Amino acid sequence: PEGQRIVVLQPRRIAARMLAVRVAQERGGRAGQEVGYQVRFENVTSAATRITFVTEGVLIRQLLQDPDLRGIGCVVIDEFHERHLDGDLCLAWLRALQRLRRPDLRVIVMSATLVPTPLLSFLNPSRLLTSEGRTFPVEVRYQNPLRMTNHLPEPVWDQAARAAAELAKEPGFSGHMLVFMPGAYEIQKTMQALSAHPGVKGRLIVPMHGELTPDQQDAAVAPSAQPKIIVSTNVAETSLTIEGVRAVIDSGLARVAMFDSRRGINTLTIQKISQASAEQRAGRAGRLGPGLAIRLWPEREHLHRAECELPEVHRLDLSEALLALKQAASSAGRERLEVDWFEPPPEASLRRAHDLLHALGALDADDALTPVGRQMTQFPLHPRFARLLLAASENGCLREAAICAAAAQGRDILVRPKPGAPKAKDEFWEPTDVTEFQAVIRAFIHAEAVRFSPDACMPYGIHVRAAQEAARSRDQFLRLAQRAGLNLNEEIASPEALAKTLLAAFSDHLGVETGRGSRVYELAGGYRGHLSKDAHIKPPTLLVASEVTEIQGKALQVQLNGVTQVREEWLRELFPEDISTGQRASYDSVNRRVMNREETRFRSLVLTSREKGEPDHATAASLLADEVESGN
Repeated sequence: PEGQRIVVLQPRRIAARMLAVRVAQERGGRAGQEVGYQVRFENVTSAATRITFVTEGVLIRQLLQDPDLRGIGCVVIDEFHERHLDGDLCLAWLRALQRLRRPDLRVIVMSATLVPTPLLSFLNPSRLLTSEGRTFPVEVRYQNPLRMTNHLPEPVWDQAARAAAELAKEPGFSGHMLVFMPGAYEIQKTMQALSAHPGVKGRLIVPMHGELTPDQQDAAVAPSAQPKIIVSTNVAETSLTIEGVRAVIDSGLARVAMFDSRRGINTLTIQKISQASAEQRAGRAGRLGPGLAIRLWPEREHLHRAECELPEVHRLDLSEALLALKQAASSAGRERLEVDWFEPPPEASLRRAHDLLHALGALDADDALTPVGRQMTQFPLHPRFARLLLAASENGCLREAAICAAAAQGRDILVRPKPGAPKAKDEFWEPTDVTEFQAVIRAFIHAEAVRFSPDACMPYGIHVRAAQEAARSRDQFLRLAQRAGLNLNEEIASPEALAKTLLAAFSDHLGVETGRGSRVYELAGGYRGHLSKDAHIKPPTLLVASEVTEIQGKALQVQLNGVTQVREEWLRELFPEDISTGQRASYDSVNRRVMNREETRFRSLVLTSREKGEPDHATAASLLADEVESGN
């Protein structure tokens, strides 16, 4: 309709920007005029913009502010086969919006590989439109890794350099090569291996990933008379066409988002790609002519790979999506709105998300948004870290908490120094510390003071790249906090203020010491965790852990990292409704008698327990009978 915009969803910022630029050129203009784009922290649109390319997260933020999407006449969800959680969330809300408030809203779902029948049924009434793109044959080869002298397999970057050098020697081969690697680190190692290999001399080697500047990204896709080797993440798997690519060298790996239920956050792990993803990557060599794809894994292994990726709705934490739906429904005046998912999330995942939002104070007993929950939706962050920033503002430690949040979501800032280094990471620990984050903050401040100089950081065991990444995230969090009207502390915060703030964000990771000095803790999930042997704070009676991981050794052990000492009075202050006291009878197998115990609990976790009187005769008889029946 006249005056309404078309919004095109893209799963990645780089694709949104480059596609907007390309479509603007095809329309005879430039980005920001008729065609524009909006990604996180960058808005290249104007009053004249009719077509806007956005990331899925940007549309979700718009839904929170205006759930009716006034001024938008059509939403196009591109690359839907990738099945990102945000894409599924947007589609679920758009269908609800069409059904209840906006029957005029048009929704288009696009994919090159998705089986259309289930979508046609979900979007009914709908139409299937097919565009027959021109494709060329692609020859697929498999290259096995070599065994090194130490009997370890050849590093994937060396394997890629070997494949590129052998391909460059083949008679008649011309054109660019596209190498797929899982992340920026592997891309850097691959570029180093390629640069050192004489077989690819004379070729321009360029990276392609989301952390690069727009100019660097443009250099990777720009036409070039000089043969190029573009080393890319899976950002080049779909959406972007790089002219002149005649060969793909595929590591078969990608960084995949998964939910780590122990840590309570989403993580990125390197995993083997599916058969469908491998086909997508191979197809990049056949866009403009016959091509070649070299897969750096055995053909027999390929047959055992998954057919396609598992949708994120089945493998990610749903608390952020659930919070967004709650806020959008509330803004639309429908607190109890039910949405239809294209593929419903597992019930266990929904329950876990509900439980976490309750623990963070975002939902009340009736599952309605609380004032704290509404504030949390102002931050495009996982709810745990949005709650951390809100609590930090109240406790006067926002600057320190922003560093903690940045460090917790990235790579470790403090690592083991190289052997023989004059200093150690112990330099940043102090005997009176109440949280391990105090050492991380000191290390970060040191790295920032020396401008992230490797020579000044590495002797102290500081990971320079991790500190730089944390600085960028910290700055983003502080800008968001200021925009939301939170209080930035000017004075250095007290350790107790920071500890209470971390408790507000990680109360579901509370642990109670099983015995003085045992370093073993009972956790609310019903399992036991061990305080890491590297932890420098004195083992407290109560703690919260920002990281809870399973370590496979002689036996599977749950390990607690990033721990903070807490006090029972803080639990009573912050979560008064979650503290309860009651009596419970139980059989004592050591003394062979029934005991009555008075217990103080935080939610389901027993904080203290002491013997209190005798149980009633009926209860004692029942427990003794159970013991007799069990043969004890």
